[in-house]
Amino acid sequence: MTNIYAAIEIGTTRTVLAVGEAETGGRLALTRHAEIPSAGVKKSQIVNIDQATQSVRSVLREIERRQGESGDKLTIGNAFLVITGQHVKADPFQGVAQVEGGKVGVDDIEEVVESSRGMPMPNDRETLDVVDQFYRLDSLVGITSPKGLSGRVLKLDVLHIHADANRIKDAHTAADAAHLELRDPLFAVTCAADAVLSDAERRDGVMVLDLGGGSTGYAVYDGGRIATANVFGVGGDHVTNDIAYAFQTTQAQAEELKRREASAVVGQDRDASARVKIPGASALVEAKTVSRHALETVVNLRMKEMLTMIRQDLEARDLLHRLNAGVVLTGGGAAMRGLEQLLQREFGVPVRIGRPEYVDGLTDEDKPWSFAAVAGALMFAHSHYERKSLFDGFFKGLFK
Repeated sequence: MTNIYAAIEIGTTRTVLAVGEAETGGRLALTRHAEIPSAGVKKSQIVNIDQATQSVRSVLREIERRQGESGDKLTIGNAFLVITGQHVKADPFQGVAQVEGGKVGVDDIEEVVESSRGMPMPNDRETLDVVDQFYRLDSLVGITSPKGLSGRVLKLDVLHIHADANRIKDAHTAADAAHLELRDPLFAVTCAADAVLSDAERRDGVMVLDLGGGSTGYAVYDGGRIATANVFGVGGDHVTNDIAYAFQTTQAQAEELKRREASAVVGQDRDASARVKIPGASALVEAKTVSRHALETVVNLRMKEMLTMIRQDLEARDLLHRLNAGVVLTGGGAAMRGLEQLLQREFGVPVRIGRPEYVDGLTDEDKPWSFAAVAGALMFAHSHYERKSLFDGFFKGLFK
């Protein structure tokens, strides 16, 4: 039987659930995906369990409704958890092993790999991933395969990506109440990268920038390996809040204004002297207008602030000059008008929107880049568990 997988992301502005199925030939297809507005989540962290549970329950019902329309009676029982937020951190670590016999063998490699997994971790942190970077042998660095090389001390540089264990527990609590079992927690940014990046981009140097409602995460790849990752607690909701404060609107009005009229660049190909209509908060309230120039200035200031934070972070890590393949945008905020131009000005590199290239089923989706993270999570499930039967071990209970 064909393997089937599910992934869920409980985000600040929306809760997304996707189902993937392995096609003949090994390629993965998203057979169902749905999103509903989130409740009980701020800055990518659950702050109200009951409301978050209702979000999970609602997106489950939407998927099941769509399955029913197609004659599919299966009910989702478990899903991989896709997470992000400022609590996610990436720390470098190094494993060390003494080479027996003066030439690196399989046992030496196994020992250094095991050592690299031994980074001390506080009880309130949970590991999401340990990413191998490069081996070192004595003074020789940048080794991708040390087997057979002569030397005395073998080292392995890795990146430990970890998150607040309590935030993951909160997601489990909300999902359990909605009768959904959560599987491995996966980092949204690296999942998105898996869905949108080519091998050539990874080799040449590229940054994936995942723009969510409550946070913005990035991961930099260089030489084919992930070099670093980070998450800032600034996202699309902060732009909405700025608009609401500047023009004294409701959050709903500000969000609609952002989606319909906002630009990250002031006066980009439009009449900045024009005025933009703000719909009335109700039928009894007269609509008003605001200056387009003023609106774009508010948005530009917030977006430049966020990009400055990222730029400074990359400069501190000596990685900004390594982005030869540029920046790839994913997440719900990726398509903001003018964002590509602003990034090109601020970073001086090519910029593109990342569409998931290695899964099928998103061709007709208006904003496929916003599903990059869950698509990558399904790719992870498929690549790591494709040999398992639907009813064997890990997948037992995926569908009831």
